[in-house]
Amino acid sequence: MIHVMASSVINAPVSSVWRLIRDFGALGNWLPGVKHCAIEGHDSGDRVGAIRRLEMGDVGVIREQLLALSDVDHAVTFSIIEAALPIRNYCSTISLLPITDGDRTFIQWRGQFEAPAEHAADMETRMPTHIYQPAFDRLAGILASAGTRP
Repeated sequence: MIHVMASSVINAPVSSVWRLIRDFGALGNWLPGVKHCAIEGHDSGDRVGAIRRLEMGDVGVIREQLLALSDVDHAVTFSIIEAALPIRNYCSTISLLPITDGDRTFIQWRGQFEAPAEHAADMETRMPTHIYQPAFDRLAGILASAGTRP
């Protein structure tokens, strides 16, 4: 199993960051590279079990399932159930912690997956640097432009 992680500090309160992260169907608003994102069927974006369908510019369609969502812990966990990526058994959690000094947010995205040997190193590097960190940067930009600063 490959474990990856990225973390950052966002200059906005946890409540503001959580409003963007919480809706499982709104990933396209803050993850670069998403052409379209929608919850399948009639589920809401906060119902555990909901499936979202992402149309990505570089890897086609990805389907993910919401496994857990906690308003208390400010955490969302999901898995990839279908993708053209060279990975399997992907599961990840995005979690937020308040930084009381300045009312900022510590954000962490942890993932784990299996990959064929010939793709393992590439995917281990790609996830945190080309997916997780750009998402943090986009979230920070959205919140800064909205004037959500401590």
